[in-house]
Amino acid sequence: MRKRFSLIAGVVILILGFMWLWKSENSPWYKHSQSKVNLPCDTLRIAGIRVDTLVVDSARIQNDDEIGSVFTSLGLPYSLVQFIVDQPDSIFNVRRLQSGQRYWTARDSASGRVHFWIFEKNRIESLILDLRDSLPRLSTHRKPVITRNRQLVGVIESSLFQSVTDARAGQELAMALAGIFDWTVDFFQIQKGDRYRVYYTEQLVDSIPYGTAQIIVAEFIASNKTHTAIRFQNGYFDAQGQSMKRRYLKAPLDYARISSGFSTSRMHPVLRYIRPHLGVDYAAPKGTPVRAVGEGQILEAGYRGGNGNFVKIKHSRDHTTGYLHLSRIASGIRRGSRVLQGQVIGYVGSTGLSTGPHLCFRFWNRGVQVNPRKLQGPQPEPMKARDLPAFKALRDSVMRSLPAWSSPDQAPKNIKPS
Repeated sequence: MRKRFSLIAGVVILILGFMWLWKSENSPWYKHSQSKVNLPCDTLRIAGIRVDTLVVDSARIQNDDEIGSVFTSLGLPYSLVQFIVDQPDSIFNVRRLQSGQRYWTARDSASGRVHFWIFEKNRIESLILDLRDSLPRLSTHRKPVITRNRQLVGVIESSLFQSVTDARAGQELAMALAGIFDWTVDFFQIQKGDRYRVYYTEQLVDSIPYGTAQIIVAEFIASNKTHTAIRFQNGYFDAQGQSMKRRYLKAPLDYARISSGFSTSRMHPVLRYIRPHLGVDYAAPKGTPVRAVGEGQILEAGYRGGNGNFVKIKHSRDHTTGYLHLSRIASGIRRGSRVLQGQVIGYVGSTGLSTGPHLCFRFWNRGVQVNPRKLQGPQPEPMKARDLPAFKALRDSVMRSLPAWSSPDQAPKNIKPS
């Protein structure tokens, strides 16, 4: 009986011991050890350094980490902390450590002495701290960046953003396309079946897209109207050589839906009686950035009764815009300050007389409120005559690089650099 009791007690103690170890390794106090991984060293190089004869640990910066706490956890002396702190910000800025940034420690397999500390500043650049000699040395390693040309043709099912990401082309390309056609295509009115095609360049690091794709030429067919954009002299122009930029953006938000249009008689959702709604409501999540549709000067920026947090901008002698129900107004936006087209002036909210997060956007033409979605802004300045021959030659060349509309494969295609 005693033997059986001892055996059961031993098993229970063993189980409790394993549970304690598991809990301690997953506790917040175990954060550095938790993130470290012993590499088998079948990876021969990290940031250009051969590590096949070394023992390598990998870890990531945590939220409350400082360079001192990182080095202390690795058993490195304080003199190295000061050495790093004294470096110019262009080499290593200790104030810009970000949670999730990765670093490696490479040690001698026999003595355990640290030979290298390697810090990944970004996807391209790594900092190497060489500790093999008596004096530490710093160097930088940059991964090769590969540039390739690609084609994409797509059909809208729900939104441009969804279509581009479904084609595995990345959200950066969707944002770039929306940015180019921001003045000419109303993305709140695009419909299922609208189409686009684009020829662009992208950069890759470790075979993964890096940075923003640069669009060379693109076409967008919305509501049976074709919009063409061609990159020329660091800007985008339509097929006739007119700038794609206009005085006003089509909308003050990137992605949302129109929940209520311009109307002279609408049932107010809060007051419950019919009154004019002389603006356009864009339903969007709270905190969505709101942009100034054009350059101008702030007339008002503050709380105003039923309008909630409100910003009003004067763009010219004739034109003024208003942005209502903001959750908050952006820093630096105050009466008398100047704003640029596309500058964030506030964030979507539900302040004032509002039933949910949205932006009410209003437009005054010579003091009279008009439907902003029907406003035809002034045409841009035409291209200079001396630039037209070069532009037309480029246009005729790059238009041939666009994929065919009838392409059955909607995924991006790699093509040889032109």
